[in-house]
Amino acid sequence: MAIHACVRGKLQLLAVNDLLHTIHARVRGKLINKRVFPMFNIKNILITGLYFVSLLYVPITMADHASPSFETGAAGAIMTIPGATLSKGEMVFGFGVQFIEFDDIADAKLENLGTADEDVHSVDRLLSLTANFAYGITDDFTVGASLPYIERNDIREAHNDMGTGAAEFAGDAKGIGDLSLFGQYRFYRNHNLDIAMLAGVKLPTGDTREREVEGTLFESEQQPGTGSVNPFFGLAMNHNWGRTGFSANVLYTFAGEGAQQTGLGNIFNYNLALSYRAYSPVGGHNHHHHNHAFNILDYIDVALELNGDVRQRVEIAGVEEEHSGRHILFVSPGIRIGLGHRWSLFSSIGLPVINNHNGQQSEPEYRVIGGLSVTF
Repeated sequence: MAIHACVRGKLQLLAVNDLLHTIHARVRGKLINKRVFPMFNIKNILITGLYFVSLLYVPITMADHASPSFETGAAGAIMTIPGATLSKGEMVFGFGVQFIEFDDIADAKLENLGTADEDVHSVDRLLSLTANFAYGITDDFTVGASLPYIERNDIREAHNDMGTGAAEFAGDAKGIGDLSLFGQYRFYRNHNLDIAMLAGVKLPTGDTREREVEGTLFESEQQPGTGSVNPFFGLAMNHNWGRTGFSANVLYTFAGEGAQQTGLGNIFNYNLALSYRAYSPVGGHNHHHHNHAFNILDYIDVALELNGDVRQRVEIAGVEEEHSGRHILFVSPGIRIGLGHRWSLFSSIGLPVINNHNGQQSEPEYRVIGGLSVTF
């Protein structure tokens, strides 16, 4: 699916950037003084458009890795994968964005860590733009693919210069990430309940040769791609009661050794979501796909999710990194809007309520997710 964005003037874009910084200030209870996004860049135009969608519908209310999600156009939750599958022959194309703002590590702390010869990095923000595709092989078996563009901004690192600690600016690491292929098989279904198995693999298609401003390779943790083959498995379910729906999924990823003899650690993701159909022109509620008459505004679902992400420590040449591994849990209110029986717009804001990291790492302050999908 082609995504078209237009520039409506530098003043409008600056206004959107100011609004994004205001959101950060309200979430954290203080103003921030960080560099705004470069303005005239196709990536940032797309981000601005999706943020604008999220601001319209959401009240102002990892280590540094994006959370996985496989958009299939299903109504209800945003990040939680439901047990419902596509109908036979149904196709979904989608585009999504995840943006995570981090509480970066101060230069003074990096200098002290450098004096102690500790391998620590700080990241200001993470961006993941993802193109998604899903297809219903049968009514109970869906396959799909997901390809991200990943960018980590303002990476700094602790450095030991002849016994003196320093905070060195390494730059930005950006490029195409690893392609994920997945399958979803629904093995149980009744009128209100779906349960499905999930399985797939992340392939080493991403860029692993990004370099710092000084010309040296970024460490594998900061690269857009991993260089490893990572299979994953899980379960998903959803249950509906009238206008209310509940969905949940778990997903476990086995991280193989990739570029620079680095294994990024196995990952356990868990998600819970409670959703409510706030608007439906026919007055009913169905978290599956819709077959009623055409409506410009098809439905509005609001959701509250818990999105958990547990990662093991990074290993380099068989040695565990002290400053790696974490458990993050986001509370994520969100909204999904169905348009014209085929289109779906979605947005979510995640606030961490568990933010446990090993050693010294950049901790997420908030996460914004937005996107759209179209069903054929």
